Amino acid sequence: MNKKIPIRLKKEPLIEAVWEIRFAGTKPSIADLLPGLVFKALPNRYPNVVRLPSADIPGPIVERDPMLKYVPKIRLEGENQAVQIGEHVVSLSCRRPYSGWKKFSEDIRTLMEIVQDTRLIDRLERFSLKYIDLIELDQPPSLNCLNLELKMIEYKIDTRPVQLRTEIKEGDLIHIIQIVSPAEASIPGESTSIRGVLLDIDSFRPVKENESWPDVDKHLNEVHLSSKEMFFGLLTSETIENLEPEYEKE
Repeated sequence: MNKKIPIRLKKEPLIEAVWEIRFAGTKPSIADLLPGLVFKALPNRYPNVVRLPSADIPGPIVERDPMLKYVPKIRLEGENQAVQIGEHVVSLSCRRPYSGWKKFSEDIRTLMEIVQDTRLIDRLERFSLKYIDLIELDQPPSLNCLNLELKMIEYKIDTRPVQLRTEIKEGDLIHIIQIVSPAEASIPGESTSIRGVLLDIDSFRPVKENESWPDVDKHLNEVHLSSKEMFFGLLTSETIENLEPEYEKE
């Protein structure tokens, strides 16, 4: 990518950022044990405990169904962040307003250290960073804000409804990209919903057999940078300018 990447956008399109780690546990019922340990380690950070509907699904069914295996059962909430925990998954999400990568990555590493110290995790499988953005520059929403052109027969698809999913592989990293237009979202604390083009980039890296927690930590910034390059690569130069970018001073 040849574009100069902004350090931030004044008109922030981000709705939510999510870090996730998937694993095999040393004991059954990790989703029952781990939330209490995380809550104890960070008692004032995530004070609200929410039992999710998936917590009522019997364990044997969860283990046999790939669609349910990585679904969280418990959520610990605090301000605009939340920790979600399932039998084979832990995630940390940050909703708008985004705290920025420096703060978010510090919180990720704090959570990783807490989970690692419990010794409940046997083998790591993969970790990911997902960024969900809603670009609301044009009304009606148009794909013209993206470096993307879709056409069927003689029909150009720009303001027409569309849902697109694809995967792009970069070395050990896989980006799952989803685009939905038009899309609508409600932001907690805001009275009106927003409407635009949804850009969902889920960047995940498998954890190799000889890798462990330090390797996840080591590759965290690498995955973030690759995800950020993919995001700005998908935006047109005009879109970036309209989102009011800020760059590092040279």
